[in-house]
Parts: sequence; structure tokens; C-alpha cells
Amino acid sequence: MIALRRHALVRLSQAPRAGRDADRILADRWQAAGRPFVVARRGAEQDIVALGFCSVDPRHPELRPRRVAAAADPKHVVDVARPPLLAEVAENPMAGTRAATFARLAAAAEREGLDVRVYGSWMWQILTGENHVRETSDLDVLVEVADVAEADRAAAFLEREETALAFKLDGELSFPGLGEVHWREYCQGRAEIAMKSPTGLRLMPRSVLPR
Repeated sequence: MIALRRHALVRLSQAPRAGRDADRILADRWQAAGRPFVVARRGAEQDIVALGFCSVDPRHPELRPRRVAAAADPKHVVDVARPPLLAEVAENPMAGTRAATFARLAAAAEREGLDVRVYGSWMWQILTGENHVRETSDLDVLVEVADVAEADRAAAFLEREETALAFKLDGELSFPGLGEVHWREYCQGRAEIAMKSPTGLRLMPRSVLPR
């Protein structure tokens, strides 16, 4: 089974807990529809899996989708998957007018040997078939990197490709076992970087990254 890293998609044996009554109703409906939840950073509770999902109000589809936080017991996780590949997003009918651009970007990433996956609003749009993106929406990408050399190559690729796009490339570089860092922050070359993981956020010396 894939590790419970941030942005991983999980399916549960029962609906997760949520804070407010309205959120609990949404979580129950989401679970009943067989939809996956995404792993998030947890707070003070250490014995739970922090989750999230993004719900569209069918009565008011023009409103921004609502982000809902939830939590589950680890024993209720029955399946873990990575976010969808950019190529999969490009092939989905919900990619709409950006399909050709996504396909070109996915092909360029493949030539670079990079595994580019998508999270955020575009992920939810293709997973649910509902409208989660706007004309101004960024593309949130996740690139798994094994070491500094691959991270340098991935960051340079994103920086270079973004110049030809009509939208921003947001997202993170993922170091297995360590966590994720925003690719723009990584490009700044600072001695310390902010590394996110399911257990929190910490400043990490760049020198400890695998080489």
C-alpha cells in the first residue's frame, strides 16, 4: 500500500469524522458516493489521519466549492492511491479547453522523465465530474523527486514551462520520506526550506536532502 503522504487519495470503510453538523452530512454523502478523500496535515491529534475534500453546492454551482476538513482512524483506510497523472487529467472530458495545453505539458514532462501529478481544484474536477475550477484557476502539480539533482531538474522544468502558459503552475516537489516543498521556494536556493508532511511543517536544512 502507498504511504499516507500529503495529497494521497484514500478510501475508507466508513465515513470520517467532521466538526460541524453540515460538514458531517457532506462527509457522509461523499463516502456514500464512493469518492476518495485526500490526506492533509494533521493538527494536535497524532492518532488520526487528517483528510479533506472539496464539495460543490448543486443548488449554487456558481459559488466557490467548499473545502471540508475531516479525520479518520487509520484502521478505516482501505485503499491509498497517488493523485492522478497530468496525462490522465488531459484525457478527461472535464479538462475542457485546457486539454491540449495539459497534454503538451504532460508530453514535455515525460520527455524530461518527470512524474507530474495533479492535486487541488483540477484533481477534484476530474474525480467528481463537477465544476471546481474557474478561468483563473492555477494548475497544482506534484512532482516526486528522488534527490537534489532530480529536484533541480523538476524545478527548472516548471519554471521554464510556466513562461509559455496562460495560467500559473502552483505546486510542490515531493521527497519520499521527508515531505513536500513548494517548487518556487526550492528555486530560491535558501539554506533552509519549509518541508510539509502529514505530521506538520518544519524548517529543514537544504544540506540534508538526498544527493
